[in-house]
Amino acid sequence: IKGNPVIAEVSLVLLPSFGQRGHGDTARNAGIAAYLQKPVRQAQLFDCLATVTSGSAPSGSVRKLVTQHTLEENRVIRDKSSAILNARILVAEDNPVNQKVALGQLENLGYKAQAAINGIEVMKAVEYGDFDIIFMDCQMPEMDGFEATAEIRRREGNTRRTVIVAMTANALEGDREKCIAAGMDDYLSKPVKSGVLSEMLGRWLKAAAETPSSGPNGDSRAVDLSIIGSLREMQQEGKPDFVTEVIDLFLEDAALQLEQLRAALAANDSEERKRLAHLIKGSSANVGAEEMTRLLDDLEHREINVADGRTAYENLDNEFKRVKADLMTERQVPSE
Repeated sequence: IKGNPVIAEVSLVLLPSFGQRGHGDTARNAGIAAYLQKPVRQAQLFDCLATVTSGSAPSGSVRKLVTQHTLEENRVIRDKSSAILNARILVAEDNPVNQKVALGQLENLGYKAQAAINGIEVMKAVEYGDFDIIFMDCQMPEMDGFEATAEIRRREGNTRRTVIVAMTANALEGDREKCIAAGMDDYLSKPVKSGVLSEMLGRWLKAAAETPSSGPNGDSRAVDLSIIGSLREMQQEGKPDFVTEVIDLFLEDAALQLEQLRAALAANDSEERKRLAHLIKGSSANVGAEEMTRLLDDLEHREINVADGRTAYENLDNEFKRVKADLMTERQVPSE
């Protein structure tokens, strides 16, 4: 097909029943656009066809082979972008002119927002729905921004933390520190410039989108695929699959070290606990196991007793099982 100029531009998708090391390179060198190992889900096939028909690579360039892995990476990126643009935003502002300007700026940046004229309305709004970010005017009648923030933090407890950005016209020295001390996350001085607003939204909403939405028993991925993607970029031609080697080494070492950590927790050996938690934390971060890394960081730095240690280890062990399942799936993806 590729040798016939009449049909050479046809996109080819290979659907093998099994994959072997080096198949990805062979497929790409043969001019194949995508390599999907069966069984292939309908959604994967749809995304694959949409990708390979979206345009050709520039003349003389090498187009990246589409695989289950690259499709999943693209899906994660799309989901994060969608989560940012569809973020739920609340503007708490009693001045009608300031409120209209703020809502207009957000709309021009591609966001939709809801408004509240005082702290009481803010509390009603958060009672009926969760917001990703609240822009809070500090000086409002009936209940000001500081009181509203304190009440939100009291209600949330440890279950969640809504991003709250203070807005004030004072811009006096010490205002930012006062707002942060009151439980707010960031600070904007009026008049708010669109560029500053856009940068702040992007920073906070991106951080929220990258935070796992479910815990150890949830449905979110245990491994950040962008980290696995970075490891794949280290692959050298003709060498054994680098990702597979890293995954195998991590799973073998982590299993042994976790057993040692369990013993240290049972013996209430804090020094050994901290040493092992720090050791496993580093390797967990290198394979993109974000929640596992967080649990280990907690074990490294928090003082705990034997009873707390048993609970902490159970959570960690459950998360390691999730990480292992995700990594085993990635281990089977053919090399590009």
